[in-house]
Amino acid sequence: MLKKSLVLIAVSSILSGCGGSGGSSDQEVVGASINAGQDVTVIEKNDFTLKAVASPSGGTFNWQIVSGPSIDSFPQTGEELTVTAPDVKANSVAVLKVDYLTPSGELVSDTLNVNITSNNQLPVAVITQTGPDTQPSKYLDTVVLSAADSSDPDANGQVVGYKWQQISGPSTIKVDDTSAVTLSFVHPLLAENQTAIWRLTITDDEGGSTSTDASVALAKNAQVVLANAGTDQQVLEFDDVTLDATSSVTVDGQYNCKWEQTSAGSTIALADSTECKTTFQAPNITDVISATFKVTVTDSANRTGEDEVKVTISKKPLSNLNDTGAGLCFNNSESITCGNDDFPGQDADLGRDSVSQLIAKEGKGNLAFDFTKLDADGKELSNDATTFSCVRDNITGLVWEVKEATAGTLPNTSIRNAQNHYTWAVTDPDDMDDLIHSNTVMPNPVPCPHSDHCGIKNLISSVNSQAGDPYCGGRTWRLPSYSELMSIVDFGRQGAHVLDPEFFPNMPDVSLLNHLHFWTIQTYVGGTEGIDANLTSAYVVDMATGNTVHESKGNTAYVRLVRGDEDAN
Repeated sequence: MLKKSLVLIAVSSILSGCGGSGGSSDQEVVGASINAGQDVTVIEKNDFTLKAVASPSGGTFNWQIVSGPSIDSFPQTGEELTVTAPDVKANSVAVLKVDYLTPSGELVSDTLNVNITSNNQLPVAVITQTGPDTQPSKYLDTVVLSAADSSDPDANGQVVGYKWQQISGPSTIKVDDTSAVTLSFVHPLLAENQTAIWRLTITDDEGGSTSTDASVALAKNAQVVLANAGTDQQVLEFDDVTLDATSSVTVDGQYNCKWEQTSAGSTIALADSTECKTTFQAPNITDVISATFKVTVTDSANRTGEDEVKVTISKKPLSNLNDTGAGLCFNNSESITCGNDDFPGQDADLGRDSVSQLIAKEGKGNLAFDFTKLDADGKELSNDATTFSCVRDNITGLVWEVKEATAGTLPNTSIRNAQNHYTWAVTDPDDMDDLIHSNTVMPNPVPCPHSDHCGIKNLISSVNSQAGDPYCGGRTWRLPSYSELMSIVDFGRQGAHVLDPEFFPNMPDVSLLNHLHFWTIQTYVGGTEGIDANLTSAYVVDMATGNTVHESKGNTAYVRLVRGDEDAN
């Protein structure tokens, strides 16, 4: 495109004379002009020429860039210039302007466009295998391919994008990132030697791209079914145990499983022996046992592999104490299924009662309670016996007195009559022993089951010294401790009292004393600053509610004798 700029306009004046003679005189004024020349098209980094034409001659030329990419050495002066096109990342247009200052001081200007064509050199893609150190790679090796040696030959170019693509090879290869400088994957399990071909495509900062391929040799594995039964486990009886073979590996990832117990001893039932992930409940045991399970894994080609896992089962630390008998769980308003995550850690979720349906019992009882009925000689009876003299607690080992039915009127009652009630205090300080710790001497309340006094020592002495065979096979009957008496309380019961009537029948009528308090051997220490110097009260368990209170030793309460190892409980 040819452009011209004129700042002055030529003016012609024709002057004519008047009068008798005629004549003429012409004067023409020509303005300054400048022509920058035709627009230029040039390939980047090549030379081109700028030549301006101006009038009148003798002035100065100044070139500058109006817009577009920068060009070295601009601005410049001169009528004719040789210029090198700049390096551009894309086709670009530089607008140049030339100013011409005439010798008389007039200034004119013109512009032209320089169309610069980008001439991108494509990047060079290079793949280098950098891992593993020893090749060909084998199963579980980490194979690493690197594109770090790829380059852009342009002087100021760079590689800005990477794309990896698997062209051939095992379909079981797994790659996390296919757009990084490096590609890595774990050598899969193979039944035959194979070659994986990877294609790398790189892109430079001008959008140019190129690709190259590389092959990776992958060695086969001697064993093609790798069974994995999991790590050995340490569990407790009654725990839910999971056997998991889902980490087994086959060539195509397809397989099925078969579990079997290979250890001796009682057979443990699995939820489903044909599932790769199955469960069982650890059984009730008397001592630590180890159970070994073998899984046989079969692939789609009917090839097999085996593995074993050992599960060590220990006793659950339930101790030799009974639970509370509470078997229900609750939300804010009603009973719910136990094990609820929104209302966790309830009584029924914990302890012996929570696994009561799994515990083997010698006798019978609600939830985890386990009682055996005994006859007058201390011999075991069947669970459905209706006549019995004592009850053995198979959890604590204690043997408990069973009261005789209420009969007669005090003081004319049998020695173990249900309605008999006693003072904790003794009537003679010289009659004290290690069992009864009291400094309180009390008169006999009336009525009383004995003619001499109503103290508990008299009851214990009478039972332990009865004529003939000892009561239930023993003469070591005593008053129970607080924890012992609480151990037979069933807080899950609904009714007039908290003892199971199947094993502890013949409870006294609450109207007799207006309570169901039963003595324990523990003296109550209370009063000013936590000390009662007279020690005049003892703890009782209220069998109507299961609560613990203290009672004056001079008052009367009921007694349930016990026999067994006090220190063990």
